[in-house]
Amino acid sequence: MKLKLHLKISYIFNIILFLVLTFLLFQTQLFRFYPVQELPAEIEKELAINGSMALLSEDVPVGALLTYKDKIIGSGYNTVFRDGNIAGHAEINAINDAIAKIGIEEFLDLDRSKLEIISTFEPCEMCRGALIHYRINNVKFLKDKPSLRWLKSDRAEMMYEIHKKQAGRENTQDSLFLLHPRYPGGD
Repeated sequence: MKLKLHLKISYIFNIILFLVLTFLLFQTQLFRFYPVQELPAEIEKELAINGSMALLSEDVPVGALLTYKDKIIGSGYNTVFRDGNIAGHAEINAINDAIAKIGIEEFLDLDRSKLEIISTFEPCEMCRGALIHYRINNVKFLKDKPSLRWLKSDRAEMMYEIHKKQAGRENTQDSLFLLHPRYPGGD
């Protein structure tokens, strides 16, 4: 009796473990379960123009738009080579453009459920980090990255987690937080 119960528990545990690992491995591919959404023609045209602008400096031809309540509030294209700035990706430039137009405080106060980034190419890890940090959860793109690319990315992220180390005294950062008017305590 105990052996049968042990086998059932073991079987259920293995199934749950398999499902969790499968989800973690393919979490970047969940979009494939949703139907492809059509974009308005003017949005696709604006994206194509932005991507073309990147070609002028031989940057990767990617364009992005940040919309709020279906109105464009930020526009960007890749400017890594043009500006010599590794953060010059289309999505980050679109966020920066919106902040320059409406101000950081207003940007941070926007209703996140009505904020959307649309890119010609699936955002990279750095851009995904910016989107997550600024809680831009509605993400659309025209072309996705190959699945193998995300497996390599997952490996790189795992290596980062394995190799990161805390160094020095954290009270240095705590002191800096205490000096900042909006970050007392570093929350």
